[in-house]
Amino acid sequence: MDVTARRTRRMMGKKRNLDLTPSTFGIIPMVTSTLLPLLLLINTFASLAAAQTTPIPVVGVKTGVDSNTGQRPIRRNINDLYARGGPQWDLYILALSEMQAMNESEELSYFSLAGIHGLPHKVWNGVEQVEGAPDTGYCPHGETIFASWHRPYVALFEQTLVSHALAIASRYPPSLLPAYTDAARTLRLPFWDWASDPSLPYAVMNDSIKVSNTPNSSLASLSTPNSNGTGGGSGAPSGAVGVQVRNPLYSYRFQEGSVMYQFDSTLGLYPQTLRCKFEDFAEDNKTVIKRWSEPWVAEEGMKEVGGQLRDSVYDLFVRPDPRGWGAGGFEDPHNTVHNNAGCGNGTMANIAWSAFDPLFMLHHANTDRLIALWQVIYYQNATFNYSFPSGGQLGTKRGTILTADSPLKPFHAEFPATIGNGNATPPSDAGGFFHTSNSVADLRTFGYTYPELNTDWQTPDKDKLAAQVRQAVNKLYGSSDDGSADDQGQAGVSGRGVDSDTLDEEEDDTENNGGKKTVENNKITFRHSRFRSRLRSLSASSSYKENEEEEEEEGTTTTSRDDGKQTEENNKITFRSSRSLSNSNSSPKKNMKQKRQTYGSQTPIKDYYYTAELSVDRSEVPLPCTISLIVNGVVMGRMALLSMPVEGIAKASMPLARPLKSVAKIGEQQQGSQSQKKGVDEDEKMVSGKRKGRWPSTSRLSNIEKMKPKRGLGHVDMTPKTIIPFLKGNMTVEIRSNDQTLTDPSTVPSLHLEIQDWEYVPRKNASEFPIFQNPRKWPMGIRGPGGHEGYGGGGH
Repeated sequence: MDVTARRTRRMMGKKRNLDLTPSTFGIIPMVTSTLLPLLLLINTFASLAAAQTTPIPVVGVKTGVDSNTGQRPIRRNINDLYARGGPQWDLYILALSEMQAMNESEELSYFSLAGIHGLPHKVWNGVEQVEGAPDTGYCPHGETIFASWHRPYVALFEQTLVSHALAIASRYPPSLLPAYTDAARTLRLPFWDWASDPSLPYAVMNDSIKVSNTPNSSLASLSTPNSNGTGGGSGAPSGAVGVQVRNPLYSYRFQEGSVMYQFDSTLGLYPQTLRCKFEDFAEDNKTVIKRWSEPWVAEEGMKEVGGQLRDSVYDLFVRPDPRGWGAGGFEDPHNTVHNNAGCGNGTMANIAWSAFDPLFMLHHANTDRLIALWQVIYYQNATFNYSFPSGGQLGTKRGTILTADSPLKPFHAEFPATIGNGNATPPSDAGGFFHTSNSVADLRTFGYTYPELNTDWQTPDKDKLAAQVRQAVNKLYGSSDDGSADDQGQAGVSGRGVDSDTLDEEEDDTENNGGKKTVENNKITFRHSRFRSRLRSLSASSSYKENEEEEEEEGTTTTSRDDGKQTEENNKITFRSSRSLSNSNSSPKKNMKQKRQTYGSQTPIKDYYYTAELSVDRSEVPLPCTISLIVNGVVMGRMALLSMPVEGIAKASMPLARPLKSVAKIGEQQQGSQSQKKGVDEDEKMVSGKRKGRWPSTSRLSNIEKMKPKRGLGHVDMTPKTIIPFLKGNMTVEIRSNDQTLTDPSTVPSLHLEIQDWEYVPRKNASEFPIFQNPRKWPMGIRGPGGHEGYGGGGH
């Protein structure tokens, strides 16, 4: 029974009232087949009329920017914004609600802005589909300009949101007007830092949420929850204090007659976006009797990949692309978030629909943040300097050669700007001028910054600013494998965090109840759900535990030579017995633990760092899907491929340090149980000069369980002559589509896998990165789940 079937079977018979029929959500039932074509026609005419207007420029938000210093308001972590509460939180929720309530035909409605990305594949801002362009949205997934295209897209959404917030703030009574006006001026779109905390934010989990104050005029888009907790009540009272409203971060509700109902997708059967799609069937197993969404499954799906996300992000920072431009690599972990936050079958997991999920903008604000941090650290390569052929989007012909000066359609600049080698921003057929990768490289263009960059306005020295950002990256995502790391960090799944940079800031004060000042901190009550238990991996049969305690850090061994000199021998970690290890020619050596020396004048000890390099032609695999590398039941890494683009070579680099330690731990435990038996083979008794798998004492186990595991990827003290044969003999490949169908790797001739080992030198201090040098490549044969050599085709 596949994963989806198991989830559905578990849910059957459970008493709940979460079916997603239109009446459940307090909206008018879907119109009849006679009226629907008329409404669609009206929507089409409205869109055509809007397309004839002057193009809307993407300028970002100019309010709140200090005209003297250039200091810009920050985009906050969503958990921080929620915990602070007060005027800015109120305005964010109310403004987002207003955007979602706008008629879907309006150019700046939530629906139209989301539709730029994928469906409904309609013209936006006068930018027509060109001849030879595919029938898709404007988004260039799988291309170098992925990073730069999404920056003006998120900025457009942000400038629209803040314009609503400013209008709402003006409607508050005089006692609250100054506080809400100031909050609106400095409001910026929040982000969800899934790399440091993969848990879905509190604020997106429930279908109703609390705001401190509403303005004097009632907002029709707000509704108090019904008795069943699904919304659909009357509008929020005028000037209310501490009111529960429908949560616009939980979902977007498609309006009656929405064009989205006509598309051939099961998502079109639901009146709102959803994170995990469930269905109950009648006895014939064909007739659907109930449909619902379960966001807690998305929560567990994200926890499954938390460690991988952190490791991948840190790897992209510290081991940049040899071509210079490595920021585009953040698309890989970005893809994993789409698949897992959408459970493979929800709105986020379908790239044509994903922008309608309110989680999308939180996700992409964070992706933009990671790219911005990378650009500050590697400021010499803030944009790419090479050309490539486009795969084609709605406004771009397939095969068009793109550079950093090519237009980012459909986003217009306010006026022509000088870019690149002195050229001006390219003109638009709709009038005006387009943004380019060069014109959007600086965050100042759009009037925002991030917590880690909040001193850029007073730090003109680029090298000094880069050092500050490296320190922030090390603290958030790095390894604690040397004395410079943050020893308080946790590997795996941590609690939902807030911005450490803003914890000491003054709380927002809200005046109410006769002028008394109160600090309004939001609280939320969660539903009990059987899905709080650990969910099996969405993309493989099993996964390593992200919050599992790691091995105690191994030191180095000093061995005296006859001439009195000392050599440093890397420790080796014990693995489960395998043919590869038993044939290893490594000679046994006695290990001694000793603290690694990373400071002073001594030469750093040479360690090894491993990555798996995977590539495949998208046209040869079922999209969307996840390709997993598995060793002894442990998922070593994943490549998530979305439904677009449908062709071209996809590549992913997967750090292996963390999962290698998990495999080592499993091997030690299993060998420990085997060593209890009589007649254990000699190759199971000795590896690296010591008995394998001896179980630690009960007291030592309890001490390990109490220890906080270390954050990040770290290094692995194992030599290639041990690791490479082991991986060649034990690593298998699984290709699993989002509908849980498995594909035999032998049917994918383009699938190519190799392991790279790097000499690794730990960082010397908190503001430096580790050093990676002298890489070597080891081609790997592709082995399917059955473990047979020879799976796969060319390039192996």
